[in-house]
Amino acid sequence: MAKDKCKFLGNVISNYTPTDFTTYWNQVTPENAGKWASVESTKDNMVWTDLDNAYKTARDNGFTFKQHNFVWGQQQPSWIGTLTPEEQVKQVEEWIKSFCERYPDTDYIDVVNEPLHETPVYSNALGGKGTTGWDWVIWAFEKAKEYCPNAKRILNEYNVINNNVTTLQYLEIINLLKSRNLIDYIGEQGHFLESTPNSAITSNLDKLAATGIPIMISEYDVNIAGDADQKAKYESQFPIIWNHSGVHGVTLWGYRQGEIWRTDAYLVRSNGTQRPALDWLKTFVATNAGGAFCITTGLEDEAPGFKVYPNPSNGDFTVESSGAFEVRDLAGRIIVTGTASSSLHLGPGVYVIHSSDGAVQKLLIK
Repeated sequence: MAKDKCKFLGNVISNYTPTDFTTYWNQVTPENAGKWASVESTKDNMVWTDLDNAYKTARDNGFTFKQHNFVWGQQQPSWIGTLTPEEQVKQVEEWIKSFCERYPDTDYIDVVNEPLHETPVYSNALGGKGTTGWDWVIWAFEKAKEYCPNAKRILNEYNVINNNVTTLQYLEIINLLKSRNLIDYIGEQGHFLESTPNSAITSNLDKLAATGIPIMISEYDVNIAGDADQKAKYESQFPIIWNHSGVHGVTLWGYRQGEIWRTDAYLVRSNGTQRPALDWLKTFVATNAGGAFCITTGLEDEAPGFKVYPNPSNGDFTVESSGAFEVRDLAGRIIVTGTASSSLHLGPGVYVIHSSDGAVQKLLIK
């Protein structure tokens, strides 16, 4: 559906790849196969079969692959809780290192999942709260950066864009990671939004986007039994998410009837026919590029006398413009202005640079 779009529309693969997967989706997340308990249910015996399949599906089809996940308070091996703290930290590091060695071309990683709701039993071994309140999360991101240096690192959580209080708590962790140059994307799961007002979704997406870090809606679903009501919810809600300037892509959490964790969220019936919401989604994505995030695709959009380099950047970059220019974040806020040739420094994130003659470029700072 999202072929040739600047945003991906992905889905999950569990223990096999559905024959119609590539008909609809262009990004892969292993549903359960990438969780530590699935790989190493028995200590020192890692079974990679299902994860190999999900990874291979992505690579064979040119799709991006997002690992889900490294550290989470659920679906961790039961034996980890029986170890000493010294043994626990060694085992967590071994798990991260082993994954990164086996899947070196991973595009994205949910490094820590649900830190506000599911603290791992071994969190103290990773530093516990420490001086920041979230030292164990910082440790996990540092190890992911060390062993998977080419993958983009994500913090993933639920009940964020439907809850202002949770959004503010989440931003506390995000900003700690941002200040250490450890986070590349903000993950928001997208579950349980069926009764959330559209205004709340927009407001909280804006708060996340104001960090300058792009957002992934990582586990979206609409759990409504009635076909007409599910379609209506997609029509009302999905455009807000897809077209938001801060959202880089959307991953749905299943789509086939009887093979999905929320019973009524399926889009393809067991007989292979599509529900109306999927019919609508196919048409919508085909005709909607994805909002302001997709204004430009990179350096090929340079105008005469307007250059931004290096791009991507580690923070320091130069803008050469024949006139004035503005650097905006993904929420459209002006971060800095300048004229002619200017050397600048900004924190990690995605920015859009507008020149006075109407040219635009997207800048990625890692």
